[in-house]
Amino acid sequence: MKKKIVINVPMHSEKAKSKAMKIAVAVEGVMSVSVGANDKLEVVGEEVDSVCLANCLRKKFCFAEIISVGEAKPPPPKPPVPPVCPPPPYCPPICCESVYDPPPSICSIM
Repeated sequence: MKKKIVINVPMHSEKAKSKAMKIAVAVEGVMSVSVGANDKLEVVGEEVDSVCLANCLRKKFCFAEIISVGEAKPPPPKPPVPPVCPPPPYCPPICCESVYDPPPSICSIM
């Protein structure tokens, strides 16, 4: 079962965000990490220990507060794509050509 863990970590620079993401990715079972609004680190994974993750972040940032731990919701299903109708079968236009056969030459041998 996938879990989504949201942790509040003070990240004041891009370097701090990068370090927090590296720490989170190193924890076993983590599948994805993203930084949300207001310095909230969102971690999704299977069998991730949220307390261990928070302790790892506290070692580097001195403060990490677990906001929520819950089941990760699957992304909403994409609407089905309507089938593309192939163009109608191509039928070449019917050509009416008049074929002119010259009358057979009359040859008489006598």
